[in-house]
Amino acid sequence: MPNAKTHMFIGAGVSLTTALLDNNKHPASHNVVVAPAVGAFMGKLPYILEPALHPNHRQFFHRMTVLTLLYAGLLKAYRWSLEEPFEKFMRGMMLICGGAYLRHLICDASTPKALPLVGKF
Repeated sequence: MPNAKTHMFIGAGVSLTTALLDNNKHPASHNVVVAPAVGAFMGKLPYILEPALHPNHRQFFHRMTVLTLLYAGLLKAYRWSLEEPFEKFMRGMMLICGGAYLRHLICDASTPKALPLVGKF
């Protein structure tokens, strides 16, 4: 079962990969130092919002509906046609942050406990 360090490591890796492979780069969001640091934080963010204090900690921020909405938002951000440098920065941050959070949920979904369809609000 992935723990906080594993989620941080995977989030950093996903963000670094995004920063290196994205074609619409912005120097700030796609920096090889900034992207993994932001990704490591975002990979751990679900644990900050819902601490893993007991086996049933997965509620609102750890559910399939959040995963689905996040995936749809990432697709929209990926297809965003860019014109201004600020738009490139925002798109990069959305992909880096959203990718790390999404990867956290995918890791948790692969555990025996999985993700609830609808958690407590």
